[in-house]
Amino acid sequence: MPSAAVADARKRRGDYPTPGALVDEVIAHALPSINTGQRVTVLDPACGDGRFLEVAAQHIQAAGGVPVLVGVDVHDGAVRAARQLLSRYPDVTVAQDDALRRCWGTDRFDLVVGNPPYLSQLATATTRRVASAFGGGPYADTAVEFLALAVELARPDGGCIGLVLPQSVLSSRDAADVRAGVARRAELTWSWWSDQRVFDAAVLVCALAFRRGGRASAALCHDRAWTRVVTDRLDVPALPAMSPIHTTLGDRVRLTANFRDQYYGLVPAVADHELGPPFVTSGLVDPGHCRWGEQPVTFARRRFARPRVDLERLSPKLRRWADGLLVPKVVIANQTAVIEAVADPAGEWLPGVPLLTARPLATTVDVHRVAAVLT
Repeated sequence: MPSAAVADARKRRGDYPTPGALVDEVIAHALPSINTGQRVTVLDPACGDGRFLEVAAQHIQAAGGVPVLVGVDVHDGAVRAARQLLSRYPDVTVAQDDALRRCWGTDRFDLVVGNPPYLSQLATATTRRVASAFGGGPYADTAVEFLALAVELARPDGGCIGLVLPQSVLSSRDAADVRAGVARRAELTWSWWSDQRVFDAAVLVCALAFRRGGRASAALCHDRAWTRVVTDRLDVPALPAMSPIHTTLGDRVRLTANFRDQYYGLVPAVADHELGPPFVTSGLVDPGHCRWGEQPVTFARRRFARPRVDLERLSPKLRRWADGLLVPKVVIANQTAVIEAVADPAGEWLPGVPLLTARPLATTVDVHRVAAVLT
């Protein structure tokens, strides 16, 4: 367990080493095509202990190329570690310097990789105290500057980029100008995202690979499209462009809540049955996704793996209530940190208390669009 002083120093530097499996995946997807005997120049502008450069060198040699490695880091301990790790490669330069302030002149690279430091500009300990020189707003994470630098230092005629970045890069207001600049100059070729923390930093990350030259990323020209890195992995359907409207949600759907009488009326009917509609509780609803069957739930102090409702065990009044909900709808969890909504286009689920439901008032209302608005 690192001491508080060590942990604070790591936080000020944004120093959080990347797991080997993620390093390998980023390099594998970012690597340019290589001819036998080709010299391939690789830069990691915040190289840490050199692990990205080492994995890149391994991939290049496996493809028949000759790695030419350049690493830069501000921390002397990291520079020493990188030099030791990379000492078996004949063409290596590891410099102690600040890549964001370094004069790069005409140097350009076949591949720019790494996991740059995550330095929040909202925290006193990690603020740069000056405006970003790379187009990011005053509160853009320092990693945004490294993304801009990486695209600048990759060869314009086919240079590649592979970076692990905080997910804030995808949507934060102060990174908007950098995102626009990247989209104009490079094509997004691969992306990865996780809803789990993959290393010690208290931040969720993504990984992006780009290629300069060729066509720019038309898919990224609209700033909101960067969020597809996340939504595609969650299987959230893409929504077509919507014309401006001047109506409310209430003009399109009927919003209802379930109450105590439904709760107690459902108790004898809910079990891990083979038949009957799936019973969905608040804990199973995520934005754009229902976890029924993926995780157990507790209802009326009982634990269920795949709970269904035996409609035959409902009272006549409750059966009419259930039939009215087994229609296309949106299921909404509103007693959470943020509103979470998921579409049930087939009308298969029966929601429990305290979930809300939004039922279309017309067959032309798209429940996926309603869920997108609510989420």
